[in-house]
Amino acid sequence: MVITDQVLLLRPYLLGIAYEMLGVVQEAEDIVQDVYEKWMSARDVDHPKAYLGKMTVNKSINRLQELKKQRESYTGPWLPEPYITLDADQPPTIEYGLLFLLERLNPVERAVFVLRESLSEDYRHVAELTGLSADNCRQVLHRARLKLASPKPGPGSGDLQRSLTQAFLTALQDQDRETLNRLLRSDIELFSDGGGKRPANLKPLFGLGKVVKFLLGIVRLPENNGSEFIHRPAFANGHPVSLIFRQQTGELDSMAYVAHDARQITRLLYLRNPDKLRIREMK
Repeated sequence: MVITDQVLLLRPYLLGIAYEMLGVVQEAEDIVQDVYEKWMSARDVDHPKAYLGKMTVNKSINRLQELKKQRESYTGPWLPEPYITLDADQPPTIEYGLLFLLERLNPVERAVFVLRESLSEDYRHVAELTGLSADNCRQVLHRARLKLASPKPGPGSGDLQRSLTQAFLTALQDQDRETLNRLLRSDIELFSDGGGKRPANLKPLFGLGKVVKFLLGIVRLPENNGSEFIHRPAFANGHPVSLIFRQQTGELDSMAYVAHDARQITRLLYLRNPDKLRIREMK
């Protein structure tokens, strides 16, 4: 069938499904490209959105099963690839911290969660796209929520997230242990992803003492000793993060994302893998 303007307008919707399923921008784009190629050989489709959406969901489920096996041999914790921009004009998509948590779900649970919770599809449409019954979708979503067990940020949390991130990075650069102890909750979690290409902890860290010791150790590494870093506010998936550049070279070194409760940082996601640190232009 011909790719009409109506069909092309579905591209952001399809990309949203694939990206939130896979956590990798290029993988999502490849899925959608394949879906459009299949569309050209389709016949007599009455509902393009449902047809293309179902194909995208099925291909994403199959691809995620493959990727999960590949990620078992990944060097250190695997963090999803963020969609990084320098301004917030982009409509917010799934928050980066939630995208990270979705790795806890199996592919079918993730598909149901993305369609219902992120894209706000009704259960009838979720059932149509996944091939499950509406009642089964409700049960799957309930299991997914239990696995995630992480409250969403409340209203106004973007400003708090931004201020906590800046305070944390300043304290880290100043090697201010007292402030770090105040900013980080006692049960803080840290996940760092260097992809085997930059130094990062190979296992998640849990607890205030271990996390602070690791962070200060990174700052004191010989290659970082005396280095000046610039912290620049940015957005990952439309939500606040901080980009960390090396002042001397201008190289983007890492991205820091903080999850928080009403007062303190509860989880740190520290992305250093250069393959995932791409600043994208607004479209």
